Amino acid sequence: MRIQTGSRSQPFFPWNVLRPASHQQKGSAEMANQYEDDEDDLDVDTSQNEAPANLRKALKRAEKEKKDLAEQLASIHADLRSRNVKDVLATKGVPDKVAKFIPADVSTPEQVDAWLEENSDVFGFSKSEADAPADEEKQANIRSYDRINAATQNVNSPTRDADLLAKLNGATSIQELNAVTGLSQQRRR
Repeated sequence: MRIQTGSRSQPFFPWNVLRPASHQQKGSAEMANQYEDDEDDLDVDTSQNEAPANLRKALKRAEKEKKDLAEQLASIHADLRSRNVKDVLATKGVPDKVAKFIPADVSTPEQVDAWLEENSDVFGFSKSEADAPADEEKQANIRSYDRINAATQNVNSPTRDADLLAKLNGATSIQELNAVTGLSQQRRR
């Protein structure tokens, strides 16, 4: 390893006892001067003096960026909350004006729904009004179920077919046969 001192380069001896000097005559050795190494400290790089200033600048930039990101996050959270509140109010059939009374800490759809259930009497709508769209959907499902039941009720099942065949085979008179097939009822009308 070599140490730069000014314009000359000298080999480094850790024991600092003997050091060959470039200006001495060949074959002579000189004791090391204890102050000779201090000259190396005078060649201090000036960029090290600017390091704290650069760190302060970087810290200010990082703090500004953090503040900007925090503001963006807050605005996104506010938009998401307002959207969730409006969606829940619309699905429940509650006027949008109620949204301004919902506390700021209520943000998820589940929380908004629970808050509406809890405060429905205060705003003059009943829980059944809030669930009216759900009731309409439930009524539509019930009508569909009844329609399917009515369609399948008139269908002949295998056991019904077997019963009908047994009655047709067991009929001994034309009146019994007409009663089984239903033709006697149609003629009377």
